[in-house]
Amino acid sequence: MKLLAIEETKKSIAQIAQMAKNGPVILTRRGKPMVAVKDLSGKDWESISLASNPEFMAIIENSRRSFRLQGGIGIDEVRKQLGLKSRSRRRPNSRKTTRS
Repeated sequence: MKLLAIEETKKSIAQIAQMAKNGPVILTRRGKPMVAVKDLSGKDWESISLASNPEFMAIIENSRRSFRLQGGIGIDEVRKQLGLKSRSRRRPNSRKTTRS
């Protein structure tokens, strides 16, 4: 992740977009985050739209809360019942913050 102070940068939108291919670029104003620029290459419009939709995200969170409180069938069990291989769990990447 890179941080760019809007007041100090001379970078164009195209340059910032290019930087975002290596990780999110956070534009700051007076040291506070203002805008995030993220590479969306390879993503579909529906996924992008849903991920930024507060109503959809509320539905997902309510579903997760219900699963935690009341239980249910986890994805591994569903895959097992359907005769599918379990997906290996990905380890989160360690993220570095750099300033430009």
